[in-house]
Amino acid sequence: MIDGIVTPALRDIDYLAPCAPYPAVPSGLTSGQDSIYRYSIPTDEQPTLSIINAIPDFNGNFVKPGYYQLALSNDREFLYLIESKNLIAVIPVFKLAENEDELKKYRDKQTLTKAEQRELKREERKSKRQEKFQKIIDAKYAKTGATKPKRDYEYMSASIEYVKEGGYYLIMYEKGYIRAWGAVKAIQ
Repeated sequence: MIDGIVTPALRDIDYLAPCAPYPAVPSGLTSGQDSIYRYSIPTDEQPTLSIINAIPDFNGNFVKPGYYQLALSNDREFLYLIESKNLIAVIPVFKLAENEDELKKYRDKQTLTKAEQRELKREERKSKRQEKFQKIIDAKYAKTGATKPKRDYEYMSASIEYVKEGGYYLIMYEKGYIRAWGAVKAIQ
């Protein structure tokens, strides 16, 4: 130290932070503001979409060929294209379908015919029996300390195809009883 002047190497880091030429976080986002947190997806189990050809956009960027997770937003208005927990693209949904036949069984038990009511009661008895056996199996897994296998399998599917007449890529999403379709305009 010469004549009371503190050299830069001895200064406090907090003192230099506002003067630094580059921010501490290059993207300007902290970990809680990352796209995986902002566009929260209900579960980690999403269908996998395989893209064979690069898909360009109007800005000169493109989605590279590869494997991506395709997720439906909570409000069911957008499809999210995700690669390694990073949001790659947001695709608007233009058509959404729910399997109404499956939903009617649970919503409108009063409007069923007698044969359908008997079948529903039979299914309920069967599910109660399965729950009873599942409790026994869960107790055995807890006793041994082994990990339980997943209980329910939910059908998932994602596909993409090029529609030549309109010049766009049609993206189809299906998980459980929900189906959604989105489109991406192709640039030639």
